Amino acid sequence: MRKRLEFIALYGISWVVLFQFFRIIFLAYHYKKTLELPPALWVKSAMHGLQMDISFAAYTLLIPGLLMVFTARKWAWYGRTLAIFSTVIAFVITLLVVTDLELFKAWGFRIDGTSLHYLATPTEAFASMGAAPVVPLLLLFACLFFLVLKLLQTIVKRSTAAFDKTSFIYTIPVFLILTASLIIPIRGGLQLAPMNESAVFFSDKSFANYAAVNVPWNYMSSLLNATYSKKNPFLYFDEKEADRMTHSLYKSDSTSTLIVKSGKINVVVIIWESFTSKVVGGLNGVKNVTPQFDQLAREGMLFTNVYASGNRSDKGMVAILSGYPAQPTHSIIKIPKKTMTLPSLPKVFRQNGWHTTFYYGGETEFANMKSYFLQQDFDQIIDKNDFDKKNMNSKWGAHDHIVLNRLLTDLDNQRQPFFSTLFTLSSHEPFEVPVKTEIPGSDAEHLFLNAHHYTDASIGEFIRKAKLKPWWDNTLVIIIADHGHPLPETDKSKPAEFKIPMLWLGGALEKQASKVDSLSSQTDLAATLLNQLHLPSGSFTWSNDVFGKNRTPFAYFAFNNGLGWMKPAGYLVRDNIGGNIIERKGNPGPDEEKFGKAYLQSSFSDYLKR
Repeated sequence: MRKRLEFIALYGISWVVLFQFFRIIFLAYHYKKTLELPPALWVKSAMHGLQMDISFAAYTLLIPGLLMVFTARKWAWYGRTLAIFSTVIAFVITLLVVTDLELFKAWGFRIDGTSLHYLATPTEAFASMGAAPVVPLLLLFACLFFLVLKLLQTIVKRSTAAFDKTSFIYTIPVFLILTASLIIPIRGGLQLAPMNESAVFFSDKSFANYAAVNVPWNYMSSLLNATYSKKNPFLYFDEKEADRMTHSLYKSDSTSTLIVKSGKINVVVIIWESFTSKVVGGLNGVKNVTPQFDQLAREGMLFTNVYASGNRSDKGMVAILSGYPAQPTHSIIKIPKKTMTLPSLPKVFRQNGWHTTFYYGGETEFANMKSYFLQQDFDQIIDKNDFDKKNMNSKWGAHDHIVLNRLLTDLDNQRQPFFSTLFTLSSHEPFEVPVKTEIPGSDAEHLFLNAHHYTDASIGEFIRKAKLKPWWDNTLVIIIADHGHPLPETDKSKPAEFKIPMLWLGGALEKQASKVDSLSSQTDLAATLLNQLHLPSGSFTWSNDVFGKNRTPFAYFAFNNGLGWMKPAGYLVRDNIGGNIIERKGNPGPDEEKFGKAYLQSSFSDYLKR
């Protein structure tokens, strides 16, 4: 039994070592980029990539672990089977590693499922390799494959030769449990977020991050997520016609009504987890859940008719910071090579002299958000790793008042002007809060309301203290949700689920105590804010300035294989699978369904092309 366990351990460790060796080859092959990095980042790439190496090594142990269950009496077949298995997996992984070396040079990202596109046009694929050192790469492949296979087969041969007879009473439970436990290293540990690229992204130097990525893990992940597919499942019109209809919605006068002070003001964006209009009394929601927000709304500028673009935090983050619409079946934030092409508020602010920071009390790796943040030019990213363990008082990390207090303290010493974004977490499931219950009830809805009451109190206290700071008079604070929520079930319509509050306040806001009732989307924040500060907004082609003259007011939202299309005259909600209108209210007009479908088609085509 001990020899069998030793073999499983040795086989897995061998792959981890091989993956680190492959990383050295990658760094050597791209030595010019490697030499541009300080040596410390070489080591950090290996250290951060180790977790992903272990994850994929655990995948390689699934079959050997399961087959080991049947080796109690006879095991010669096991050695032969493992020899074949090792040959196949060594060939595939070595091929990916060597192919990736040259493709990275051409593409700028690690090989993934998009490479399958070229199998449909092999002639063009081989033609495109004309400049590649094909012969040296083939020799490298042959050498690596031989070395890897020799190592694995030696381990298999010598280890299985040392096996002895044992009882099924031992092999069955031991190796079933052992194989099942591989889920822990496969998902990267016991943390909330499973293994993803964000787990190994650690630097603002893209090459250092890419060096940390495990190639076979990345390729398998892209296949499972179908990111290689270039087929748009939402084709309703000719592509040019869909684009024409969509672009006609964004035609407005470039001038914008100004409501903030001129000059370089500070901006603080607070993204409130699951903040739905249904919990805001001032928006006809449940009373006394967010009394602090209701009071602040009477002081600032309340946007009463805003809709989230998607139904998850990862989609909302991109909608807010990049002004980019959500996809119904995919999430662009999970694909770094696509998010790299997006514009973003922190990029624009940093390029124009603002100091940019992001604050979150939880794991920024969750939903692959960290890779997105690192690409968007934040000068500093503060997450759960930057808080004391005593402050890790939530399943998700540090509760909202802890993070807000950290931001308040840091802003006192921050170089101005600053652009700071903070993402709350306490109003996320399981809705646990570190204070006395104010809204009693043990069901999900009351826990949800109570969690929002706590976050509301935390934000209210933050604003109260911020008003006493010297930087307040030159600061604009924007409070907006990442997405809405089905709870509370006071209104079960889809639009109610996606309707969210947005509030502007602060000393830099010149038009106090007012409301903006114009229909708008979460994606419209980017262009609206940048135009107020006379900063370039042209790259935010999916963002519609709320204060732009002659704008077309509309909102679009996407949920799992469905869309919502909002116009001032009414709305419709469409099921993309069945092609049915599942909700309708008012009189949105006979052509509005066509516009909603065209918007979905055009936006998804844009997503695929990135």
